[in-house]
Amino acid sequence: MTQQQWDLIGYAVWALIIWMTLKQFLQTRRPVQGRGLKLLFGDWLLFAPVPWIVYRMIERGTIQQLVWTLGFGVLLALPYIVTTRFKALPDGTVRFQSNVLFYIFLFTLPYIRYTVRDRVFHSHPILDAQHRPDIELMLAEYVGVLVLLTFLWRLYMYISYRRVVRRQGQIQEDQIPAL
Repeated sequence: MTQQQWDLIGYAVWALIIWMTLKQFLQTRRPVQGRGLKLLFGDWLLFAPVPWIVYRMIERGTIQQLVWTLGFGVLLALPYIVTTRFKALPDGTVRFQSNVLFYIFLFTLPYIRYTVRDRVFHSHPILDAQHRPDIELMLAEYVGVLVLLTFLWRLYMYISYRRVVRRQGQIQEDQIPAL
């Protein structure tokens, strides 16, 4: 692959991340309804490459690469988890509680990822006669980090939402006078 082809792959992945970021931002602007399963499985297409990721990691990856992939996924999920909160409104709906730090993380992490990737690949080209990296494994690791980050964050959102709904139901039960 040429450097230009690497750049095109990078731009495609970056466009996917921007699309996911905007989708997640728009989701925070609407009230959450029902049991909250949309919070958990809102990006269900992101789970489509999981069999391929597992196959690549088993076939070509090492334990160290697996640990790094899992570690980065958990590490990148933490800012989203720490800044995600829900609140119950007086009309009975549950909404995402606005948090400036959340929006900073949501919009700056894709930019930081792109900047780091661009600087690393242009200042230290990885393609030369002696070194041919396993591009498929690198892509599987990267997509694995995104899938893990998204799933952990969405699992936390679902649990938080259910906790707020349960608390709201208990408050409503306490307000009903006993006969």
